[in-house]
Amino acid sequence: MPQQLIYTSSPRGIVAGRSGHCTVARSAAMREALMLHLEKLSYYQHLSLSGGQERPICACRVVDIRGSRFHVLSRIQDSGLDFTGRTNFIAHHLVLAPEELRPSATPPVILRDWPGWVKSWTKEPQLLEQEDWSSLAALAGRTCVPAQTWQRVTGDPVNGYGLLEARAGASFRVDDQPDETVLGLFAESLELLEVRDPRRDFRAAAWKYTFTTSMQEQDNPADFRWRCIHSDNPAANRFATPDCRALSAVRATKCTGEETAFACAGRQPPRFVAEPLDMQITEGEAARFQARAEGVPNPGYQWFSVDRAGNGQTLAGENGLELVIANPPLGLSRYMVRAGNSAGDITSKVATLSVEQKIRLQQTRAATGPHNPAETAAAHQKSAEDIESQRHRLQAEQAQEQFHKRLRRNKILVTILTIVVVAVASVFGWNKLASKKSFETLPLASIQKTQETNNLSKEQAESGSNSPANTNRADGTKIDSDESNHNRNIPANLPPETTYPLPPEWTPMVIGKVANATAEFPPRKFVLSAAAEGFAANGDNVFFVCKPNDGTEFIATIPKVNSDSAARRGGIMIRESRETNSPFLFIGASFERIFVYRRDGKREFFPSGCEIPNMKRDQTLYLRFDLQGNSFTPAYSFDSKVDFRAWTFFTNFAISATQQMLIGFALSSGNLSNRVTAQFVDMSPRLKTTKKN
Repeated sequence: MPQQLIYTSSPRGIVAGRSGHCTVARSAAMREALMLHLEKLSYYQHLSLSGGQERPICACRVVDIRGSRFHVLSRIQDSGLDFTGRTNFIAHHLVLAPEELRPSATPPVILRDWPGWVKSWTKEPQLLEQEDWSSLAALAGRTCVPAQTWQRVTGDPVNGYGLLEARAGASFRVDDQPDETVLGLFAESLELLEVRDPRRDFRAAAWKYTFTTSMQEQDNPADFRWRCIHSDNPAANRFATPDCRALSAVRATKCTGEETAFACAGRQPPRFVAEPLDMQITEGEAARFQARAEGVPNPGYQWFSVDRAGNGQTLAGENGLELVIANPPLGLSRYMVRAGNSAGDITSKVATLSVEQKIRLQQTRAATGPHNPAETAAAHQKSAEDIESQRHRLQAEQAQEQFHKRLRRNKILVTILTIVVVAVASVFGWNKLASKKSFETLPLASIQKTQETNNLSKEQAESGSNSPANTNRADGTKIDSDESNHNRNIPANLPPETTYPLPPEWTPMVIGKVANATAEFPPRKFVLSAAAEGFAANGDNVFFVCKPNDGTEFIATIPKVNSDSAARRGGIMIRESRETNSPFLFIGASFERIFVYRRDGKREFFPSGCEIPNMKRDQTLYLRFDLQGNSFTPAYSFDSKVDFRAWTFFTNFAISATQQMLIGFALSSGNLSNRVTAQFVDMSPRLKTTKKN
C-alpha cells in the first residue's frame, strides 16, 4: 500500500507518522532517507503576513531516493496559530511506488476527492498504523469525462486538450479560479489522454504530468510540468514564463473526431453498424469477412473461429476491420468478431463460410502399352450419376415428343377451322371481319405456335431439307448460322403446353440441365415449376422465364416465402444470354435466407447470402433491380412502400447493363431429382418495368 507521512510545525518540532503496512520503503534505511527528503518538501509560505490570502497547496512530484523513483502527492495548508502566537501548518504526503500507479486514480482526483487528507493535528507524535485504504481504492472507478469543468470555464470541453499541448514548464495564472476548479481542470485533461496517448493507458501516463496549484518561493520549478501562479505571492513574477497566461484562456489547436466526441460525450460502448455476412466460395478462393463498430473511444477488434459447440478461439494477429482467410478448409467453418473499448465490448453474430470443392476433370492418358480389356470394360461402365442424367434426358425427350404431337394436332384443327371460316366469309362477303373473329376466338398461344409451325414447314418444303431456307430477318438483316440454329432449337427447349399460356412477350428458357419444367400465367401471377441444380462457378442450371429488358427498374413480389427444400432458389434474374456461363445477376430467397449471385463479363462467379432478419414463414418478399448509372443493383424488402429507405441494396453486386439483356424470373431446386414451385405476383405497380425517358 502507499506510504503516508504527516508533518506539522509545533513547539516540539516535526511530528511524523507512517503506515504500518507500506510497501514503498522496504528497509529502515530507505524509510529514513524518504522521511528526510519529505521533510525538505514540508514548507508553507504564510501569505497573510504580506497581505495575501491563505490557501491549501496541492502538488504532485516525482522524487528519486537512492536510485528508486517514488511519486509523491502533497497537501500543505495553514493550521492557525499555536499557544505562543506563532503560525503553524500541516504537510501531509502520500507516496506511491510505480507498481501502485495503474490501479489508482489520477493525482488530481486523489488530491481533490480522497477523504483521508488530514486537515488538523492535535495528537502527540506517533506512527499511523492499520489505515483503511478502501476509500483510496474506490476513487479508481471515478470518471472525469465528458469535460464539464472545461465546458463551464471556457465554453468548450475540447479545450482540455490545450493543457496537454502546452510545453513542459508552462505557467498559468489562476487568480480567478478556486483550487477545486483547478484540480477539476487538471483531472479532466489527464483523462483525455485515453484517446490522445498512443498506449491508451491514461492512468499510468497521468503520473508523468507533475504540477502544483500554487508556486511557493522555496519551490524548485524543475519539479513541475504545470505551474500555477497567484498574483498575491511575492515570487509570482519570478516564476512567470514569457508565455504565461490565464488557465481559463487555454485553447486546443488540433483535435480528431474521436477526441472531440470523447471530450463532449464521454465514453460510449461499441455497437455494430456492419456485421460479417455468410459466404459461399469455391476451393482455392480467399474469403473476406468485414465488420465495423462505432463507439467512443474507437473500438478495437478481435476475430475468432467458432467450433460446432459454440466455443470461440482467438485468431492471432487478426485485429482489424477485415478478416482475410487465404486458404479456408473445405466444408463449413464459422467466424465472429468482438469489438471493445473502455466502455464495454460487443460480439457479432456468427458468420458461416461454405467452401465447395473445385471440379477436377480426369485427364485422358495416351496408351503406352498393350491393350488391357479389363481397363476398357471399366472405362465403359456408367456411374450412378451418368445413369441418373440419362434418365432425366430421356424424360425431357419424351416431354418434347408429346409437345410436338399436341402441336401437330392443333395445327390440323386450326387449318380445318380456318378453311370453314374463310368459306363462310366468302359467301357473305365478310372476309375481313371473319378473319378478325377467327383470331379472336383462338387462344393467342395456339395461333402463335401454329404460325411458327406453318412457317417452319413452309421453309423446309421450299428448301427440301431440315434447315431453314430464309436466312434474313424481317428487317432485311442477315441471320448468321449460330443464330439460325438457336432459333430452330427454341421449340425443343420450351416446356410442355399449359392451360394458362405466358403473355406474348414472355419466353420460357431452359439453361443447362433442367427437368420437369413448366411455366403458367394464371391471372396476375407467374407460376414456375422445375428441377435444376442452380448456379455454380462452372455453369448454371436454372429455369428462366424472361423477356427483353426495356426499362430502368424491375420489381417483383413473392407472396409467400416458403419452400419444400432448403436448396430452393426462387427470384428475379437479368442475363445476357442463355449460355450456361453468361454474365447475369440474380437475387432471390429460400425460406431462411436471401441469396445474391453474379457473373461478370470476365466469367468470374460471385455468390453471397445473408440471413433474413426476423424471418417468418409465408412472409411477403419484394425483389427489385434498380438501374443506377450504367449498372443494375439488386435489393430486397419486406415493406411494400416504394420509399428507398425500406429497401436493402447490395451495391457490391451491381452488373453493367447492356442492350441485349433478358430480364425475368428464375427457379432452381438444388438437384435434378427434386422439383419445386415458385409464384411471382403481378401486384401493379409492384411488378413493372419503368420506361426510360
